[in-house]
Amino acid sequence: MEINNLEMISFRNHRKTNIDFDPGLTIIWGENGSGKTSILEAIHSLSYGKSFRTNNKKDLIKKGSDFFFIKGCFKNTENFNNTVSLSQDIKGNKKIQIDNKVIKKRKDLFGLNNVVVFSPEEEGITKGTSLFRRNYFDRIFSICSHEYLSSLLLYNKTIKQRNSILKNNSSLFEKEKELEIWDNPFCVNGLSLWKKREIFMNSFIGLFLKTVTDFDENLLLNAKYDLKIRANKDFLKKIKKNRDIDLAKKYTSFGPHKDDVVFLWNNQKIKNHGSQGEHKIFLALLKITEYIFLSNKTKKTPIFLIDDMFANLDKERSKKLLRFIEKIKKDNKERSQTIITTTDIVNIKENGFFMDFDDIKKHHLVKNGTT
Repeated sequence: MEINNLEMISFRNHRKTNIDFDPGLTIIWGENGSGKTSILEAIHSLSYGKSFRTNNKKDLIKKGSDFFFIKGCFKNTENFNNTVSLSQDIKGNKKIQIDNKVIKKRKDLFGLNNVVVFSPEEEGITKGTSLFRRNYFDRIFSICSHEYLSSLLLYNKTIKQRNSILKNNSSLFEKEKELEIWDNPFCVNGLSLWKKREIFMNSFIGLFLKTVTDFDENLLLNAKYDLKIRANKDFLKKIKKNRDIDLAKKYTSFGPHKDDVVFLWNNQKIKNHGSQGEHKIFLALLKITEYIFLSNKTKKTPIFLIDDMFANLDKERSKKLLRFIEKIKKDNKERSQTIITTTDIVNIKENGFFMDFDDIKKHHLVKNGTT
C-alpha cells in the first residue's frame, strides 16, 4: 500500500500544499509549527475518516478559512488505484468521496487504505485512560473484520439506549420496566463483542510478545487482557445485580465498554512507572506489532507514518528501532512505504540513521506549511 500524492487546501496551517511521496521512504523535515504532523494527519484522515489528533474536525480548518479539503491518490500491491477526498466546512457539513463517489459512512473507508501512525499524539495508549486503549484496539480489529465492526456498532447502539433509559426523568417503575426489555439484548450483543474481542486480542498479544523478543530478547514487556464474562446468563445476572448502582450513577457500569488492557514493563504497570523513553519504546513495539498484524489479517501492507520518532530517544535506541522496522518491512516481502517527520535532518544524516541518505526523497517545510 502506498500514497503517491497528497493535496491539502486550508488544512491546519497549510494554505495550499501538493506533495509527492516516494514508494519507499520519504522524510519531511522542518521546525516545529511548519505543518509536518499535519501531513501525516491528512493521510490518516483519508484512510479512516478522522484525525489521530482531534475529534473536532473544525480544528482542521485553517484559521481565516471556512472549509478544508484534502485528497490522496493511493495504490495497493495489486496496482489497484483509488483516490479519496475529504472536505468539511465551518458549519460541520462533511463529504467523503472514493473515486468521486460520495460515501455516507466513515466505516466504508476501513480496510481500503491502511496506515499505521507512530506519533507522540498517541502516547495516551500507554499513558492515558482505558478509553484510549479500547479505541486503539477496536479500530485495529474493525479494520481486520467487518463482523467485529458490526458487532461493535450494535453494542454501542444498545448501550446508548440503555444509558438513555438510566438518564431519563421517568419514574423508577417505568425505568425498571424498560430495563427489563433492554437488558437481555444488551447482554447478548455485549457477549458477542466480548468473544470476538478476546480472539483478536489474544492473537495481537501473542504477536506483540514475539515482536518484543525479536527486537530485544532481554526486554521484559507484557500485555494482559482478561475476559470477565463467558456466558449470557452470568452477564445478565451481573447487570441485574448492578442495576441499583447504574440507576444511581445514570450510566451502565459494567460491560465491554469498561474493558482495559494492562501494559507491563518488568512486571510493573508502565502507565504508573514508565520513563519517557520506556513509554516510547513500548508504543513503538505496539505500532510495529500493529503493522504486522494488519498485514497478516488484511493481506495489505499498511503505510507506516512515523512522527518525530527521535524525541525522547537516544541515538542508539533510535537506530535500533529504525533498523528493526526496516527488517520487519523486508521480511514482509511486499513493497512498503514509510513517511517520517523530523525537526533535525542534520542529526539523521550525521548519525547514519539511513545508509542511503542522499538518495532518499526529502521535503523541507517552512513555517507557513509550504514545501
